[in-house]
Amino acid sequence: MTDKMCITVATGSVDRLTGMAVLVSAAAAMDVEVEIFLQLWGVYAFKKDVINKNMNLIEFKELGPQVVEGMKRANIPPWFEMLKQAKEVGKVKIYACSAASKIWDVKLEDLEMVDEVMGAGEWLDKMKEAKINLFI
Repeated sequence: MTDKMCITVATGSVDRLTGMAVLVSAAAAMDVEVEIFLQLWGVYAFKKDVINKNMNLIEFKELGPQVVEGMKRANIPPWFEMLKQAKEVGKVKIYACSAASKIWDVKLEDLEMVDEVMGAGEWLDKMKEAKINLFI
């Protein structure tokens, strides 16, 4: 089994997407193959008309401005920039759930950084090959 990590992303929350992007960046830098499967809110967060505007937080929503300021001060890029960089340096593939894509009425060209649309069964087959499986 090769070093492979699969991440199922069901959230569209910036705090959780940032955590996911940090893990993906670390894995890509360590030459671990990463595959990401976007479910309902994950697909929404990757829409081209949403990705740059999304500032939704799940936890401690009132601290949103402090989080943004802290990230700027720490020179931490937005989650989507971290993912773009990870895709450039490593083996990172992003898939959108076909059912979620239908719910949001989006096609592959409507999504940022997504490589393919696939069904849950195909995703489960990919997960079987991974050493690490995460759900965010």
